[in-house]
Amino acid sequence: MGIDTFPFLLNLKWLRKNYRRRGVILLWVIGILAFLLCWVLLTLLILLAQEALLGPVFLTKSSSSSLLTVDPDSYAGRGVQLLVGHFNGNLPAERRANLTEDELNKNNYSPIPEAGQNGHPVELSPEEEKRAEHTFGINQFNLLASDSIAINRTLPDIRRIQCRAYAEKLPPINKLPDTSIIIVFHNEAFSTLARTITSVINRSPHSLLREIILVDDFSNRKFLGAELELFLQTLPIRIKLIRAKERVGLIRARLMGAQEAVGNVLTFLDSHCECTRGWLEPLLARIREERKAVVCPIIDVINDQTFAYQKGIELFRGGFNWNMQFRWYAVPSDMAKQRHQKDPTAAIVSPTMAGGLFSIDKQFFQELGAYDPDMDIWGGENLEMSFRVWQCGGIIEILPCSHVGHVFRHASPHDFPKEKSSGKILNSNLARVSEVWMDQWRHFFYKISPQASALIPSLDVSERIELRKKLNCKNFNWYLQNVWKDNFLPNGRSALIGRFRHLSSNSCLFGRPSNPGKRHRLTMGTCSLGFDIWQFWVVSSSKESEGVRLMSDEHQCLSAAKEQTDNNIWRIQLRECGGHKMEYWRWEYRNRHFVHINSSLCLDEPIETANSFPSANIFNFDGKEDKPERLPKMSKCVRGKYSQQWELNEIKWLPENNKKN
Repeated sequence: MGIDTFPFLLNLKWLRKNYRRRGVILLWVIGILAFLLCWVLLTLLILLAQEALLGPVFLTKSSSSSLLTVDPDSYAGRGVQLLVGHFNGNLPAERRANLTEDELNKNNYSPIPEAGQNGHPVELSPEEEKRAEHTFGINQFNLLASDSIAINRTLPDIRRIQCRAYAEKLPPINKLPDTSIIIVFHNEAFSTLARTITSVINRSPHSLLREIILVDDFSNRKFLGAELELFLQTLPIRIKLIRAKERVGLIRARLMGAQEAVGNVLTFLDSHCECTRGWLEPLLARIREERKAVVCPIIDVINDQTFAYQKGIELFRGGFNWNMQFRWYAVPSDMAKQRHQKDPTAAIVSPTMAGGLFSIDKQFFQELGAYDPDMDIWGGENLEMSFRVWQCGGIIEILPCSHVGHVFRHASPHDFPKEKSSGKILNSNLARVSEVWMDQWRHFFYKISPQASALIPSLDVSERIELRKKLNCKNFNWYLQNVWKDNFLPNGRSALIGRFRHLSSNSCLFGRPSNPGKRHRLTMGTCSLGFDIWQFWVVSSSKESEGVRLMSDEHQCLSAAKEQTDNNIWRIQLRECGGHKMEYWRWEYRNRHFVHINSSLCLDEPIETANSFPSANIFNFDGKEDKPERLPKMSKCVRGKYSQQWELNEIKWLPENNKKN
């Protein structure tokens, strides 16, 4: 071995050590590449799955609308969302556990002079407030306040002055049809039930009251037994008391009452109402005039805490959201202006009704098929009745000269039967409604509510479908085109629905849910891959002469208005759709610009705003400081400007074989 051999061996060892290091590095690189490959494949699989639901398409050239010269419209409708006829949950078990049998079964009705008179609120002492809070869960309203108010308390005449003149023009009482009042109750408080009955008797011509039918849906409160029967015997009107032998629910209980009714008109009321002066005559007069009119009073609000009587808002009518929940929405601005100029006492045509309070000709009720007897307990029956009335030759109207108060509760105090969950019952009922009456739009509801779709195989709606054929009813497209023209549903042809994406920031426009009872909140956020209804918008038909509207769930429109402190600055906002000029936009296909017609400004990149503009989210303004939001700014349109480019990724909600249904 020579002198130069040792350095060679050292180099060989160094090379081997270096190769080992390179091998470790190579293994790490291969591992990282394998991970990235798996991640890419997984992403592709997600995107492929998404492609079955979403098709990334631009608004077509035919969707563009010509620029119109319009005057600023200062009218800004503000919506009030009241929930009627939708289950909000049972009384929590922990609240029930703190109530004794004596507290549940004792009738504490003990009126205090002047308490609640003329519809004024009941004022309680701090000690009484504690007692009221303890028993609030029994009926989900202030039971102590209700029990302190006389069952024949006075109420103000809250009708318009024009309504008092209108009442004098009604046909004579002896020319009006008589009615059977049907009231279903289940464990109702004695004071509210007795006040409902008493208000009907005291504020209705007795010759028009053929009878009052009470249907007890298997109550277990002791005071609703013999004590109630003794009270009913003292009344000057014929009373029928029907007691169900098991819990049947509101729908079947109303059917029981209707089968026993002998009046020419059926008038359904909830068991916690108060009728006002002159409430009944307009309802019966309208049915005398039009036998197929289903008429509803203005529903005033009885406060669940103080029992103060508050006049309801007249310029609202019934609709429903994408989840098939009944909602009140403001009438379109042109309709409101016409009513103000012509006749504020005229009936308000309503696409749906709340369902708790209405009158209907008995024979017409039977011809229509009454209620669907296979709908369980309650929930959705008002929409089913609404669609059936309209599609089968009737009309639903709200009469501004008829007012009935209703205790609005935030939750239901009643349990559903043990073997039935509230969610399953409601979804089953709504699935029946959509299968029978909504035609292709049922698929949109099933996208929103897959729980309802899953129940379809267990449903038998053949009899109701045969009823629809027998009555020669119109289709749901006719309903949307003629009855609810300002609906916010897609139609598969001209009104598209999809995600509205800003290209440069790769973010989407959201109408996020807010607190219960409040509208959605406008913001920008990361585009979701799946089905997220909060990021979907309906782009209305380009046939609208004013332009197109961008509509979200709950009948809200993307709008823009001048900032109050600086008329040179325009801000986008979320408002209830009302046909106002601030709601209309123009889609420029080539530039991918979304141009606000009233301001001629373009939607630009999202920026953080401190919401100094109070109506940026008009329905959430509660006097508290809003958190900063990322919202698109409005700026002068510049051709080719990337920050002003948007696209609509259309959602595919119609099955391929149902697009022509």
